[in-house]
Amino acid sequence: MEPTVWDVLIVINTKMKKIKDPLQILQIWFSSSFPVGSYAYSHGLEALIDDDKIKNRDDVREYLEALLFYGSLRNDYIFLKSVYMGEEINDLILASASSKERHTEMIDMGNSFRKIMKDSWGLQLEDNTSFIYSIGKAALHFNIKFDDLIKFYLQSYISNLINVCVKHIPMSQKGGQILNVNFIDQIQKFLDQSYQLTLKDIGTSFFIGDIFAIKHENLDSRIYLT
Repeated sequence: MEPTVWDVLIVINTKMKKIKDPLQILQIWFSSSFPVGSYAYSHGLEALIDDDKIKNRDDVREYLEALLFYGSLRNDYIFLKSVYMGEEINDLILASASSKERHTEMIDMGNSFRKIMKDSWGLQLEDNTSFIYSIGKAALHFNIKFDDLIKFYLQSYISNLINVCVKHIPMSQKGGQILNVNFIDQIQKFLDQSYQLTLKDIGTSFFIGDIFAIKHENLDSRIYLT
């Protein structure tokens, strides 16, 4: 008898669980070829660039440092760690969105990731879950260490936003790579001082990022969805 689709998915799932090096999985998930559409979102950067608030590499560095240490990436760290601790917090994650577009970003990327997990990796995740929640659940399923996942996640997020600036400030490719290298150390610095953060520490003081995420909704001409 010919194997069914479910038989094939079970085989794929079994093989994935046997992968010895989880970094192989993370390399795939956070590569530019993994179709979650992250390139379509600027996280409010497009509005900041349009308003001449970000004009050069130093401006980009300051924005990304604030996003990491005081903004939504800090919250993402807490959320992802909480998912690893068994907390069912998808609704809380979605409620933390500071604007309609941020909420859209969370849901759309989450649903894209969920679809790929189901179609290609044999893993069924809940519908309409945020990206950070979905990726945490998938990483747990494949026995990926939190320390590995969070580094890949933060570096990928920051690299994507640097690429937005390379294209639209514009900023040189060299400048973009200098920032990527700089943020290897910045991410480690953030992780070193954030290990004690819990859900009680959720919040942001990066108000300009939130304000321009809202302002982006009303731009006359937009390239990015957020």
